[in-house]
Amino acid sequence: MRAIVVGATGAVGRDLVEALCADPRYTEVRTFTRRELGVDDPKLRPYVVDFERTEGWHDLVQGDVIFSALGTSKKQAGSKEA
Repeated sequence: MRAIVVGATGAVGRDLVEALCADPRYTEVRTFTRRELGVDDPKLRPYVVDFERTEGWHDLVQGDVIFSALGTSKKQAGSKEA
């Protein structure tokens, strides 16, 4: 199976990617992030993308299961409302 992870650079996303790479059910893990992930695994296919411009990479988002770990912390956002 191929897993897709969007937003893999945060704490939750990084743990998820590591768990998916360790899981024998997954043969490939594709990540789509705004910056380098910094994880090295033979199953991993990392893509640094511009989420505002999907035309260059939208065809790569193909897999059996997709996970979204997009988010931020309140500290990074500046407030609960943000």
